[in-house]
Amino acid sequence: MLQQPPPPTGPRASGRLASSRFPSRGGIQKRNTTPARVDKDGDLVMDQAGPNGRASVRGRGAAIRGSARTQRNSTSDPLGARTSRPTRTGIDPSAIQKAVLRGMGSSETAPRGPKSSLRNVRGRGSARPTDEAWDQITVKGFRQSKAAANPGGGISELIAFLERKATHPDTPETVKIKKSRLEGDALIISVRPEDTSKIERLNKFQFAGATLDIEVSRRKTVEALASNADSETPNTIEILKSVLSRRYNTEAKLLDLSQLGSDPELINIGMFSTSSRESKFFPALMKICDSIFTTAHAKEEAIVSVSLANNALTTIASVTTLSQTFPALKNLDLSNNKLKTLTALEGWRWKFRKLDQLLLTGNPIESVVPTYKDEIMKWYPTLTTLNTVRIRSLEDARAAVNGKLPIPVLGPSFRDEAAISETFVKQFFPAYDGDRTALVNGYYDAQSTFSISVNLSAPHAAEIKNHKLPGWEAYLRKSRNLTKITHTPSRMSRLYTGTESIRDGFTTLPITRHPDIMAEPQKWCIECHTIPGLPDPTGQSSSGVGGLMVMVHGEFTEIDVSTGQSTAMRSFDRTFVLGPGGGAGGIRVACDTLVLRQYGGYDAWQPEEENPTSIPTAQAQHQISVPAGFALSGPGKTEEQVQKEVLAVELSKGTGMTLEYSGLCLEQCGWNLEGAAVSFEQAKATLPAEAFVTS
Repeated sequence: MLQQPPPPTGPRASGRLASSRFPSRGGIQKRNTTPARVDKDGDLVMDQAGPNGRASVRGRGAAIRGSARTQRNSTSDPLGARTSRPTRTGIDPSAIQKAVLRGMGSSETAPRGPKSSLRNVRGRGSARPTDEAWDQITVKGFRQSKAAANPGGGISELIAFLERKATHPDTPETVKIKKSRLEGDALIISVRPEDTSKIERLNKFQFAGATLDIEVSRRKTVEALASNADSETPNTIEILKSVLSRRYNTEAKLLDLSQLGSDPELINIGMFSTSSRESKFFPALMKICDSIFTTAHAKEEAIVSVSLANNALTTIASVTTLSQTFPALKNLDLSNNKLKTLTALEGWRWKFRKLDQLLLTGNPIESVVPTYKDEIMKWYPTLTTLNTVRIRSLEDARAAVNGKLPIPVLGPSFRDEAAISETFVKQFFPAYDGDRTALVNGYYDAQSTFSISVNLSAPHAAEIKNHKLPGWEAYLRKSRNLTKITHTPSRMSRLYTGTESIRDGFTTLPITRHPDIMAEPQKWCIECHTIPGLPDPTGQSSSGVGGLMVMVHGEFTEIDVSTGQSTAMRSFDRTFVLGPGGGAGGIRVACDTLVLRQYGGYDAWQPEEENPTSIPTAQAQHQISVPAGFALSGPGKTEEQVQKEVLAVELSKGTGMTLEYSGLCLEQCGWNLEGAAVSFEQAKATLPAEAFVTS
């Protein structure tokens, strides 16, 4: 039987306990309070241990030290998550070579913070990074929020809001604000460098009814390559600069980063000895380039080509920061690696918007994905040469640079039945501008729903002549933007249901004036599709009834009632779900969703000219005979069958083929209308006469 050891014979209290007004009784005494831990600036450290923490108890911290070390090594390197903020200063092209060589070959040592930020004290746990290890961000505007009336001024709610919004739902790592302090009406927060951009993008976000102003007030400029750097590698930054200097060709403006795994200098410092150091290596190189070329213009002038050949890359994940540091790159060599699929290159999709030449020879993707060239051409609309073969003319590349979108813009799809949606749209918007009460009584019923959503992040026109950017006060109280309104009660309270509720919602919105759809059709984009299975308001059909989904994109101006003058211009997207009912024209609005955004013009939905993938429309549409009930919902027909028949009708009208041949063409192309149109153009000369409708 184990015997309990005798109690200590002498007092063990020391320090704060020894000076307590209570006499010591010997033994281990419980500490009732723990002083708050602050850094050298006097800021409260938010991630400190709780009152019962054991982080400072000697002899019992092995597990804690191990856990802290594991967490530190598993976090992503801050060097790879940020790019330096470019300034507005230019660069003298004649001095590029001197500047590059001076920056890359500099022998100056990098600025260092206190030794405690890098030193690992044996037997006393890992040292916590000092304040210099974090970026500082200033947050303003929260004083005007509703949360400012909460205990503590709403600071804790604001911090929780920033952490939640900055954390992407698909990433395992959450954004954490390490410290915070108040300075007047501003909240100064400290975050990890890799989280800075995530917080910074929340600028102008709405927090409890107030617009936040977020600005980086202090950004770390030089960082150590690895958080566990030791005395054996004190000159890592200088070694990396030396590597860059040797591999930069000033005449060709080429940065040769091929065969990095066999570079003697990198091998000597054990750069690839561990996966952790290897993962931090390339972001560190890019960080040094950021410190040398401080503007986007300087980077574009200095580096035109980059080679990453012969690096055994299976994916571009480890080198993805290249697109952040040199987004205007024109020539990229990825030859003789191990890239097998397009997924391995996904991180650079739509990047390098000026890329002219790309080398992928010697990669398994050439045999594994024979059609990869087609996708690469879509990813890079300016690319003219792939694997030394010309794939696009210079004229097409210039058109892409001049603003042509990489995805062709097609005309709206308008599949109306008996002109129902056309009649509805022509009547709805004039009535919305003139008499909203009569409009609600005519089209809405007790089951109808209406909601508003304000999209503050949508692109908008650079300039609006004679119009200043309007505020959103009249709409934000009603906005049901589900990406910002997360509370279920708030979501439900902002959904208007029934005639009276919708009428009240309409009448509290600003008076508007929409363009005349007949006089200015270019300002409208309207699409219509059939949808099955709408609830039958009469209850006669258990399987539901057919309906229409009408999507309207356009603009309107707000009108001052007293003067009749325009006060604001906005763009909108409005979606209606129409079903049979007792309203005007025998239809009812089952659902009405209005999305508002800053004015963005109407150029976005103008179809591109000379679109090779669209159905030929230069000539008049062919007249075809459609059997009764064809392309319409009916008993025994699935929605998929109806959609296929609709596609066959559309292809027949554009090509003049019979419905039978149109169906065969679509089936061979996987029921892709644009693909079928291209296939028809290639094969129409060989089609028999019976494939076409006789005139």
